[in-house]
Amino acid sequence: MLSLTGRLLQHVVQVCCARPALTVLVAFAFAALGVGYAAHSLTLETSKFHLLPLHQRYATLYKDYAEDFGQLEDIVVVVQSPAVDTSTAYAARLAGVLRDGALGSARISYRLDARRIEAHALLYLPLDTLRDTLDTVASHEELLADFAATPTLARLVDGINQSIGATFLPGAFGPGPEEAPNPAPTRLLRDLLTQMSERIDGQPYRSPWESLFAAATPTPDGAYFLSHDRRLLYVVIDLVDAPRTFDAEHTAILTIRRAIASLRPQFPSVEAGVTGAPALFSDELDAASRDGRIASVLALVLTLGLLLLAFRRLVTSSAILVVLALSLGWSLGVITLIVGHLTIFSMMFASVVIGLGTDYGIYFLFRYREERVLGQTLVGALERTAARSGPAILLGALTAAVAFYILSIAEFRGIRDFGFISGTAILLAFLSMLTVFPAVLLLIDPWQKAPRLRPIAGRPDAQRLPDARASGHSPLEVPALARLVLYPKTIVAATVLVTAASLWAAPRVGFDYNLLNLQADGTESVVWERKAAAAAGRSVFAALSTATSLAELEIKQAAFQRLSSVSDVQSVLSVLPDQQAEKLASLRRLADVVDNIRVGAPRALDLRALGRTLETLKGRMDLAKRKSGPGGPSEEVLAISRATAALLGRLNGSERGVVEVALRDYQARLAEDFAQQWQRLQRATRPAPITLGDLPEELRRKFIGKSGHLLLQVYSRLDLWDRASQERFVEELRTVDPDVTGQPVVGYESTRLIERTFRLGLAYAFALVAAIAALMIRRLRETVLAMVPLILGTLWTVAIMQLAGLKFNLVNVWALPLIIGSAAEYGVNIVLRSLEAPAHGGGPRLARSTVMGVVFNGLTTMAGFGSLLVAHHRGVWSLGLLLVIGSAATLTASLVVLPTLVHLAGVPLRSPADRQGLGTANASTARVK
Repeated sequence: MLSLTGRLLQHVVQVCCARPALTVLVAFAFAALGVGYAAHSLTLETSKFHLLPLHQRYATLYKDYAEDFGQLEDIVVVVQSPAVDTSTAYAARLAGVLRDGALGSARISYRLDARRIEAHALLYLPLDTLRDTLDTVASHEELLADFAATPTLARLVDGINQSIGATFLPGAFGPGPEEAPNPAPTRLLRDLLTQMSERIDGQPYRSPWESLFAAATPTPDGAYFLSHDRRLLYVVIDLVDAPRTFDAEHTAILTIRRAIASLRPQFPSVEAGVTGAPALFSDELDAASRDGRIASVLALVLTLGLLLLAFRRLVTSSAILVVLALSLGWSLGVITLIVGHLTIFSMMFASVVIGLGTDYGIYFLFRYREERVLGQTLVGALERTAARSGPAILLGALTAAVAFYILSIAEFRGIRDFGFISGTAILLAFLSMLTVFPAVLLLIDPWQKAPRLRPIAGRPDAQRLPDARASGHSPLEVPALARLVLYPKTIVAATVLVTAASLWAAPRVGFDYNLLNLQADGTESVVWERKAAAAAGRSVFAALSTATSLAELEIKQAAFQRLSSVSDVQSVLSVLPDQQAEKLASLRRLADVVDNIRVGAPRALDLRALGRTLETLKGRMDLAKRKSGPGGPSEEVLAISRATAALLGRLNGSERGVVEVALRDYQARLAEDFAQQWQRLQRATRPAPITLGDLPEELRRKFIGKSGHLLLQVYSRLDLWDRASQERFVEELRTVDPDVTGQPVVGYESTRLIERTFRLGLAYAFALVAAIAALMIRRLRETVLAMVPLILGTLWTVAIMQLAGLKFNLVNVWALPLIIGSAAEYGVNIVLRSLEAPAHGGGPRLARSTVMGVVFNGLTTMAGFGSLLVAHHRGVWSLGLLLVIGSAATLTASLVVLPTLVHLAGVPLRSPADRQGLGTANASTARVK
């Protein structure tokens, strides 16, 4: 007796085939409406925050911080060259090209504007260094005052000579001070003598004053944004008033890359690339869009090739794809109406539907052709196919759709969308194959060659072929499968061994937590992000926390720095000088000394006076060498003595005129340099306390939010892609701030959430698929048999992963529930066909149409999933690979293990009523014209 589901599906086909042309026309109309509606209203969700978990505080805070602190979402150009000077010249040129072009309104920074804090320079010195500077200037006030008043080389050398004679050579020049001598004058003298000789040789001027005093520079390396190892220079680009949309950022990134390409001939030794959060996401979305288009076309081509191989008819094979395309048009309309957008993941639904949606048409067509071969009319074959195979096809569609709908339990909106969209598209694909496809067959089959009749025993026309079973096999069976089931012990034993090995291997499959490994392989933004991480010597991803005041910030930063897993904490305190009160007190004392010294006018070079001073210095050095102890003279004395003798030799040599010109220029530069350094020192000794408002704009944007909150960026000293290290880092941070967020926290929590949801999804998928199968099969033994390929295929898939060295990640972990849903139809169709009477191709010997339907459905499913292997996005690629492996494993179990188990189970028992019902249904269907 036909099931209620079979009768309903038979009635649906009757209605659709009553007016086939109208059915097809209505289908095209709805598809056109769906595509038009989608073209007008369907959007591409391009915010990476849309992919974060729903209703999680750390995800909400991460999004809020990205909006509050602008530099978290800046575009970054990383510049690498053999020398820092080359990199800085390149950065300046690149900034000019961008400002003159389409990014004229953007804020482009590659160095700090230090003018805002130049007056506070000395506050950035360590307190001990500042005190040493005060001691040096105070103890050599007379030397500095004499040279300032009379800025000549002779006066400076003589002053230093007197200073080091009394301080550093007490054994030669009388008792010196008991405290340790200040080495600054000695260094100054050595530098002065060396640089005078260098200047005579034509070398450029170098300032010697840094050995005695110098105003601190709060921004070393010229205030350029250099990496710690100085190999990379960063150009930070803020789009300012441009909308934070994918289109705006993508356009800006393309503009920057064109500018980089245009500068390549001018700077052949420079390498540069674009990275930063917007570039990473833009490249990821770009790759996904491109891969989605390629995968869809590839899936169509592969599927068409398989259909041609299966049916050898181009028109019929193309008809399946046309009907599937109509269902995709319907799907786009429904998606636009209910969801309204696609994401980086859900845009891949077309490839999935092409692989799975054709399954229902293939099952239908194989059974329809069998019915035609067995003598049914066009309409009769269509109705019998719907009545007999329709429930199994429906069950396959339901299990696949349910597996995708289960993804909706995930808290990740991107995954939820993908699950809902794919599940809906699968149901619509089934609907098209049970409504539009029969109508299309009714329209095109009269023009095709009529099939040769091949009746089987038990059918009304069996007398026309009395020797049909003479060979021992029905012409509608698969001989290879029939021979395979003759070795049940071998197959069962092999299955047990392989499954036992799979159970051993399954727990050993690893998990890859590195999110960069999910991105498109070789993408420019990923390559340069990795280079920046290597140059930093630590992860470039920071945990984020905030404070509402400087006092709270100080407490939090100190607490974070005490954690064993933290390598560095950056905040506005990193750019504000510490111990300002103590430093200001020292600076006030330094100012009193500095203000007493007045710089006089430049003087002419007196070469004779310089010569006499050098002779005096040489004599003192010679005396120091004679008076030295058993260990001999110090290296300083020897160096000064050698430099003095060399310089005197030049002064008294034959090129006295050249020497005089060189030293005159050197004295002028030395005096001018001293005047500038002293003026800077005078300005820097009376600073006001530096506040947040005094910081350059680049630093305020980085650490001070629009809300006024202060940002802390906390970096780990551990490997953030190692699970145990990641957990330790996050849990330690939460002892200081429970609301800490940032990429390390989001990655850690997302992984935990996905692992938990995945286990639930796997259990739900199996339970729901089993429940649906039990509801439609209504036999416990046969339901268990139908589930066997799923269990075996899933276990074998995990074992193959271990064998091949594959790992789970945050994307491909969802493959297992999808394998359960998509591959459930294989076993279900085999079991349901075995429940039919032998006269209809049932029993232990399965009909050829069912076996071939399972084979080609498996192949088309693998073609659809396999098309994802063209993806550059590593996460999508790994998902496609795992789905192909799972589909192949489940298909193998369905074609090898399941028929053997069905054969061992024997012919299902049926009541006389069942057999009478089947005969009645057979007769009534045969009369349909």
